[in-house]
Amino acid sequence: MLDCIIVGAGPAGASAARRAAQKGLRTLVLEKEIFPRPKPCGGALSVQGLSHLDFPLPPHLIERTISGVRAVHGRLEIRVESPQPICVLVRRSAFDQLLLEKALEAGAECRQGERVLACRESGSLVTVQTDKGSYQARYAILAHGASGRPPAAALTDGRRKATTHWLTVVGEAAPEWRERGTGRDPAPVLEFYFDACPGGYGWVFPLKNAASVGVGGLAGAARRPVRLFREFVGRLGIRPLPAYRGCPIPCSGIARRLGSDRILIAGDAGGFAEAFSGEGIAYAVRSGQIAAETLSDAATGAVTHSLAGEYRRRCRDALGDNLIYARLFALGAYGFPGLFFRVFDRHRSLGEEFLKIPRGLQTYRGFFAHIRRRLAEGLILRRNSEP
Repeated sequence: MLDCIIVGAGPAGASAARRAAQKGLRTLVLEKEIFPRPKPCGGALSVQGLSHLDFPLPPHLIERTISGVRAVHGRLEIRVESPQPICVLVRRSAFDQLLLEKALEAGAECRQGERVLACRESGSLVTVQTDKGSYQARYAILAHGASGRPPAAALTDGRRKATTHWLTVVGEAAPEWRERGTGRDPAPVLEFYFDACPGGYGWVFPLKNAASVGVGGLAGAARRPVRLFREFVGRLGIRPLPAYRGCPIPCSGIARRLGSDRILIAGDAGGFAEAFSGEGIAYAVRSGQIAAETLSDAATGAVTHSLAGEYRRRCRDALGDNLIYARLFALGAYGFPGLFFRVFDRHRSLGEEFLKIPRGLQTYRGFFAHIRRRLAEGLILRRNSEP
């Protein structure tokens, strides 16, 4: 009898599998694709996300190490440098393959090319039906991603109605596009164009031999993302049009419902992505680990009340200061993008403080408090300067 079945071998599923196996749980991962597989993603993994890994990232997987940001809105341009790296850029096919290998190394088993059709909870067991067979375990973790069909729809009905979504389209530009196009110095910074996509931004992330180019934004505002992507690519002077793919990114903060008595939901399937930047890798890794840790405690009798409630509490404690407050920040920033950008342009130190978030030295909640302090200090100074 298996202790845990994990649906999906992406960052959330593989991280959950590694942690579950490390905890001594007999773990099986079911994955519909054959790894390595392509994945539409900008590929930015924050330093905070790196800290969640319990192994060093091999240098050959790091496309670039990034310490700066260049942000554009109309005629305004802001460039902010951090004294330490804020993220690394990876190709998701290679990165996800590594995470899966680490899960197998820890003792988990994986069956690839096997699509999950249903996941049903009955009594003390969970039964998972695939297109190739049926499996039973004491618990299950759903980490099937944002676009996969949920195999246990009853768990996600309430969550999906409350979820905020990003819509993204991403492609890769050839390495010589800058010479043909803008001619700017290809410095290793993340470039964000906040006037390229309503409710979001366009981006250019420098890889070793290419550039990740895309657009993404909140679903209510970023309509027709393919058209926005084509316009953005044309604005950059990229020819020919790169091949592109799109995907949704659920950004629910901390969802009200993240499972049941024996099934938990992690990663994009649970809405664990940041609503302002769309970052999801770090939160997928950590939510998968928390799910496995919660199941391990439940298996030993350490969780005496609601499994899903305990998991949600742990996620809120570990991730809530970013996921919940990033959603509030996104609503303000993308609701009034011109004002938002002018404030950051006038107070450049805010950008420096903001870059502490991906480094794990600040949270969105703490950043809100920092802004309030700055506003209060400015008000006091103005009053003291009045005759």
